[in-house]
Amino acid sequence: MSKMLIEMGISEIDILGGEPMLVPWMIDFVKHAASSGISLNISTNGSLPDVINEFAEINTDSINVGFSIHGFSKTHNSLTMSNNYSNVIRGIRIMIEAGKNPIVKSTLMQENKYEICALISYLAELGVKRYYLLHEDIIGRQKYSNFFSFPEFWKFYSNIKTDLAGVLDISFVAASGFYTHEPQSHERCDAGIKKIAVLPDGSAFPCNLFAGFEEFCLGNIFEDGMEKILRSPILESFRKYDGNNRCIRNNCGHYLTCRGGCPAHSYYFYGTFDMADPRCAINPKSAIHSF
Repeated sequence: MSKMLIEMGISEIDILGGEPMLVPWMIDFVKHAASSGISLNISTNGSLPDVINEFAEINTDSINVGFSIHGFSKTHNSLTMSNNYSNVIRGIRIMIEAGKNPIVKSTLMQENKYEICALISYLAELGVKRYYLLHEDIIGRQKYSNFFSFPEFWKFYSNIKTDLAGVLDISFVAASGFYTHEPQSHERCDAGIKKIAVLPDGSAFPCNLFAGFEEFCLGNIFEDGMEKILRSPILESFRKYDGNNRCIRNNCGHYLTCRGGCPAHSYYFYGTFDMADPRCAINPKSAIHSF
């Protein structure tokens, strides 16, 4: 697959899971792609320290390894339904001791919101220099009332970035439909325009959040090739977006840089792109009273 992607002119690959380091050929894939000049970002839960050791030995700066950790031991293990906290910390230490610069990521949730600041400070003590706070994806939930709206997420993120300025570099990850850097853009999000998701079997989708919807399958890169996939009529609804914000809350401070959130969330919960992502709304149950 790496040879095919290189020939297509792909310059950056994000490798997500599940746990991608469980794939037996992942190390070889990453080495081959990195040696060809492709930048790679691979996310791991840190559960396989021996594989982390192999990644730490790869002599290139074009690979970013991101570790997911969602709180201290009790909270992290509870949220991930695992006993993996110590392995994550061990993996982070392995990368730092090898002279690498790992990224550490946490998803902001009700269960961990009071630990995030202390966790960031602890990570800085370990030698972590890059940290990302993630806005929670709620696709697949039957009950989704206990989430942070984007305005609430942004307030939390802005506060910790200010409060912990100088401790380490803090950034965020949220749906591009919530935060566009180009206010005049006529795109709701990056799906199908600036990125394409490819599953291990070669099937392609506008983004990974659409992978659960067969009606959004663009084809298979092994059978159809990328050129045909990029000409799929399915992508027309992404490329011909009218630029109007699907959220009706025009008094929101994010209105001018928002396009109504993630279309995959709109489609999952409402069956249409013409509704705003439910995470647009302020949710009284998730109000932040202290940090």
